[in-house]
Amino acid sequence: MLGFAILAFGSLFAVIDPFGCIPFFSGLTSHMSDTERRHVLRKALLVAFLVLITFIGAGHLLLRVFGITVDAFRIAGGIIFLGIGMDMLQSKPRRWRTGIGSAASRDHIEADDDDDDPSITPLAVPLMAGPGSITTVMVLTAESGQTLAAKAVVAGAVAVILVLTGGILFGADLVLRRLGHTGMKIIEKLMGLLVTVIAVQFILNGLRPYLMSLVAKG
Repeated sequence: MLGFAILAFGSLFAVIDPFGCIPFFSGLTSHMSDTERRHVLRKALLVAFLVLITFIGAGHLLLRVFGITVDAFRIAGGIIFLGIGMDMLQSKPRRWRTGIGSAASRDHIEADDDDDDPSITPLAVPLMAGPGSITTVMVLTAESGQTLAAKAVVAGAVAVILVLTGGILFGADLVLRRLGHTGMKIIEKLMGLLVTVIAVQFILNGLRPYLMSLVAKG
């Protein structure tokens, strides 16, 4: 069980990649106060935990009932990331405001507060609880025989990693903010490029099995 716990922690840490979440969190919340950022981060971590716990307990059943494949999760996550990345590259405050010297678009002046809250999407889903982490927890529980003890180990690993992620994100972001307006603008562009590349890779990963099946049938 100790070996399985180490495997679960290592696998999930690599997939969730707390350090890779830094530019996303920084860009999407840089226009907020520290209090608002903490609220967004706590909400994102809680939602991500609940999503992953759900898939640990009933992931295979949910996918079977609704006829959803993991590849569909990859494609959907890629589409979401693609829209965010393109907005960041063009500094357009549309789907998600990055806050680097940009204000809300004029036709959204009276928008609800939820329009400016990236905690659920994209921070919690699909960034933290995305296709990779959902697939990982489902595979781990399946390989362990779906026992209650194994599910508890995986859930514990998820909780520890998300707590670490919260500390890493908020602490590292304070350093990034010291770079100033110009530095953050440069980071936003680089982040937009990174997000766009990740989006394309997600979509390709989701399409690959389908395309391979078409080739095999042909």
